[in-house]
This record gives sequence, C-alpha cells and structure tokens, in this order.
Amino acid sequence: MITIFAGGPGLHHNFLRFTLDYLSRQTPKITKFPFDHSGASHNTKEIEFSKKFNLIMGTNIVDTNIDNCISIEADDLLYYQRASLSREGSKNIDLHDTKNFNSWHKWNNHYVENIYKTHSINSQDRLPKFIIRDSVKKGFLDIKNCGLYKHNQNILQQVKKLPKFFILPVSSFFNLDLYTIQLKKIDTQFNLDLDLDLLPNLYNIFYKKNNVLQSHSVVYKILDAVKNEVDLSIPRLDVFQEGFIYAELEKNNNFIIMPLIDNFFGNTGSIIQYLKYYPEHYKAMNPNLPTFNNIPNPYFLHRQKTK
Repeated sequence: MITIFAGGPGLHHNFLRFTLDYLSRQTPKITKFPFDHSGASHNTKEIEFSKKFNLIMGTNIVDTNIDNCISIEADDLLYYQRASLSREGSKNIDLHDTKNFNSWHKWNNHYVENIYKTHSINSQDRLPKFIIRDSVKKGFLDIKNCGLYKHNQNILQQVKKLPKFFILPVSSFFNLDLYTIQLKKIDTQFNLDLDLDLLPNLYNIFYKKNNVLQSHSVVYKILDAVKNEVDLSIPRLDVFQEGFIYAELEKNNNFIIMPLIDNFFGNTGSIIQYLKYYPEHYKAMNPNLPTFNNIPNPYFLHRQKTK
C-alpha cells in the first residue's frame, strides 16, 4: 500500500490519489471522476477506489505504520494560500469578497484575531481591505513564520523520516507537462505501471474546474511588466494576489512601502510611476523586511519585540 499523507489543505492530495488509482494498470478500472461543485476532488463516495492507495489527513505520522509515502510540498506559497482558503472543504469561497473574510474558515480564526489585535481594530468592525492586504504582504515577506508554510514543512519533515517517500511540489499541478514529469518519477519509484495516455483528459477537466489555478500566473505577468517598464491593464485580483505583488515589489525596491489604500492599481504603468517617483524624503529602511542586504533588519526585529 502507498500512503498519500496530506501536507495541508488545498494541495490536491485527493486529486493525486485519484490520478494514481485511475492511471495504474494494477488497479480496477474507475469510470467516474471525483470533481464536485467547487472543482475539488472530494466527490468520492460513489468511486470504488482500490486498496493500493490510502489517503491520511492529519498532522502526526510518527505513530502510523507506513512504509511507502507520498506528500506534497507547498513550493508556491501564493497558490497554497489561495487554494487552501477557497477550495478546502469544498467551500468554493470567493477570495475577492473580503467583506466575509472573518468567516471563511474556523481554522483561520487565530489569523483574523491577530490582525484585529495588531491594528487595534474593534472586533465588531469589518476589517478594511487595505489592512487585510497589508497583513498578507507581511506574510509573504516573512514566509518562515507563515502558519500554513510551517504546517506544511512540519509534515514534510516527518515524511522524510520514513523508509520510502516521494515529495511532490504543488507547482507540478500547474500544467500537464509538469504533472506528467512527476508522475513518471512516482511510477519509477513505486512501480505502478501508469497509463499516462489517460492523463491529458483527466488533467484538462481538473484545470478547467480550478479557478485558482487559471488565475494564478497573472501575478508574474504583472511583475514582469513592472520590471520591464511595460504598461499593462491589471485584471481584477484577489487580496492574496495583491498582497503577493506588494511583497515582491517591496523586496525588490529598497526603502519603498506600497500604499495602504483599498483600491489596487489599475495598470502596471501606475505602479512603475509610483516606484519611480516615490519621494526621497519618505524613503527609509522597510520595517516589514526581516533582513536588509542579508543583515538582520533592526526595525523588523523591534517590531517583533513590540507585538
């Protein structure tokens, strides 16, 4: 038996399990697909899975009797956050609707409470979008202390202690070629005899039902346009995409802090102008960055002590 140990919500462990069982010539033929209304692979009640693959959800693998294990690494934190918040539990949450941010998930309550505390906002008031974006940005600037990232890393550390394991990057799901490459590696390691001719149709359905994945690459196009000083119209982004762009811009532009306003930039030309004409008398070491020129940032350290 091969165990797929869930490394966190939204990392497509259910889809991976289905893929392996569906493609393996060593298991009975599966005629139904697992996709539900949200696009997640959670509609599994009517699917007759073989006993060759087992999915375990949890945080502790130490006391389990596992020899062969596959888990997924959140090598793209932006995708991990967006997928986990919008698709976990098949909630199909609209990440653009920050008015309901407080009630997206119970497991996210501590994060919401921390925002209220950090910004001294009355718990009865709705969190402004610019405050949520700023908090998201800080998370991307200090990834090692991001809760979801630490959760994933903790699980992977446990998996790597097992006799035989395979770590699949979540970025492998971004296109068919990447997914195929990783499945071939899994096939070689665990001798599954996968019929990869069945994969293109399965992946195509997965992609078309995954709104998060379809809108994922736009942030990199925006950042490339800013870097190359190309004016592009910016489509509607969710607050996590906006926070990621802010974080990348602050990491790559010394002494600049992105604006705290609800409305995001409408085009890359406006971002280029903002960076180019940012007033010299406002420039200072960014307190959001853990390090500056590879040296611990004293302003960041001071902020951590005063939390």
